[in-house]
Amino acid sequence: METTRKIQFKQVFEKYYPVLCQIAHGYISDPDDCEDVVQELFVSVWNRGKDTLPENELAAYLKTAVRNNCISLLRQRQRMETVSMDDKPLVLADSPADDGPAADYEVLLETILAAMPPKCRDVFMMSKFQKMKYKEIAEALHISEKTVENHIGKAFKIIRSYAAQHPVMLLIIALSHLMNIGL
Repeated sequence: METTRKIQFKQVFEKYYPVLCQIAHGYISDPDDCEDVVQELFVSVWNRGKDTLPENELAAYLKTAVRNNCISLLRQRQRMETVSMDDKPLVLADSPADDGPAADYEVLLETILAAMPPKCRDVFMMSKFQKMKYKEIAEALHISEKTVENHIGKAFKIIRSYAAQHPVMLLIIALSHLMNIGL
């Protein structure tokens, strides 16, 4: 029974994946983000047993869900953009907890991680802080290795963007290396 469900799910996935990616691309310009939305939708469909719906209901559900998930992602990004990173101080001068560059680094790190979407942040932290391999992360989060790669790439895009907008970040990173604080 379970094998039959898997075969049917694979057929549904292969039939609707390209169509759903095109729908997502109508809302989101980044192809990697489109694939992430669609892949996460299929994981949700599998976990909730929605793949057992009749074909016409499933098709309507998938198209509506991918549209809604894209809109949710765009709203989430819009909320993140409305909170200016310039409103958060990078250096907490004259603060009792101020430990120099180490404290600056911690605030900076928290700021950058907060700018990442939750799943992207989780994958990045598992990779860079817990030193997990992409395969281990994929297994732990029940996502593909390609999705892990996409999240890591997205995290680095956010970091590069933040560094370009905040040159002081480069100075803090350089100082932390000089003082053997490390990253």
